[in-house]
Amino acid sequence: MQSFIFIHLNKRFVRINLTDIRYVLSVAHHVNIFTDHGELMPHLSLKQLEEQLPAQLFIRVNRGTLVSLDKIVSFTKDTVYLKEAKFSFTDKYKRAFDEKVTIVLHQDNCTVKTQ
Repeated sequence: MQSFIFIHLNKRFVRINLTDIRYVLSVAHHVNIFTDHGELMPHLSLKQLEEQLPAQLFIRVNRGTLVSLDKIVSFTKDTVYLKEAKFSFTDKYKRAFDEKVTIVLHQDNCTVKTQ
């Protein structure tokens, strides 16, 4: 798996390291890609970009937002929080999110079996 992609931007191809992508927002007929180094606005749809990004590194949280799993700080049943932003889940994407992340819960009723 490549650790970067190239996007067409202002008559040239610009390299973006996948680990630098924080989140992507859909705006009209293009996307805003928010990275550790700034914001890029290529003429791509969110669907086009989502198809090119590795599914194990990125997750869609609602119709217009794609986030990097590595940049998620916390989440609730309704919202995902990044360091600098928060986004609402929709039910469809929340189910997919829950299947993709590992959640460790405390269990009060633990019993020890002895022989």
